[in-house]
Amino acid sequence: MKSYKNINDPQRSFVTAYVEKHSKKNHFFNEVKELIDWAEIDRELKKVYTKGLSEKGAKAYNPLLLFKMLLISRWYDLSDAQTEIMVNDSLSAMKFCNLRIEDSIPGYSTLSRFKKDLKENGFCDKLIEMINRQLAGHGLKVRKGKAVVDARLNKIRTKKSK
Repeated sequence: MKSYKNINDPQRSFVTAYVEKHSKKNHFFNEVKELIDWAEIDRELKKVYTKGLSEKGAKAYNPLLLFKMLLISRWYDLSDAQTEIMVNDSLSAMKFCNLRIEDSIPGYSTLSRFKKDLKENGFCDKLIEMINRQLAGHGLKVRKGKAVVDARLNKIRTKKSK
């Protein structure tokens, strides 16, 4: 069975320490990355997204990578083209997507087709709900900001805490 593109080997690249140091400043991505059970999301994705696993054809991108890009697009209210640019330009977004600086980034057309496939299967909203439920379990929710750099995690206020 073939594997996906950009499955990082355990060996660190020469820029890994630099990326680690400079991407720690984005608390939003770091918190979300730590709080979510990505294995659960990955299992659900692989039930519906099977592209690239046949022996024929080129390797496909990992569906979890594409889903994380979809989340970035949604949280920051970006087009697919803008999402591609952000993941290319932002060390924090790159790290959130489990990409190394030398990895290829999926293009906007790949992301568009992925989103279309998930929506056609009615799976996109289900996965977003899984993310929101996991964050709510930690007393958090994602709030879209007015500026591209302003997505945040906010504590959910309960009636008792008001």
